[in-house]
Amino acid sequence: MPCWYYEKKDLVNTPAGKAGLDPETEARYRREGARFIIDCGTKMGLRYDTMASGVVFFHRFYMYHSFTDFPRYVIATCCLFLAGKVEETPKKCKDLVKAAHSLLPDRHIATFGEDAREEVLTHERILLQTIKFDLQVEHPYSYLLKYAKSLKGDKDKLQKISVIRCLTCIPHRHGT
Repeated sequence: MPCWYYEKKDLVNTPAGKAGLDPETEARYRREGARFIIDCGTKMGLRYDTMASGVVFFHRFYMYHSFTDFPRYVIATCCLFLAGKVEETPKKCKDLVKAAHSLLPDRHIATFGEDAREEVLTHERILLQTIKFDLQVEHPYSYLLKYAKSLKGDKDKLQKISVIRCLTCIPHRHGT
């Protein structure tokens, strides 16, 4: 299985950077893609772990490809589509495309082409090859819950201090 941990030099020398995209723009594209996956997933009624897996697939994909080569909202939709299958919360491709179109301005909808469903399905194959069919994503939430349960003291206070704070800090810290 591939190693999905990167050193700082790898994070600086991404395919987007090599293609001439400045780091601030790449970071913005990553945040926008992650936010779109969460917004689209929420609109579709998906669980948070499904959306989080979609975000992970999105970031993994763009560690191998440039934002200049693949439209980010099409890839984000693919990632959410695949994450739904992986996390056993599948949604129909046409429903995801419909939700995506409702969230995006016309200029981004145009990147889906004439047959958006087919575009998503085609890019899904590219996504799977890119991430080397490694569909395992280990989320931190189960570990945080175990840790919170191991703490002694007033349960209400501990829950507010540890779990809720951690769950709200982690996604924002990583731009998701």
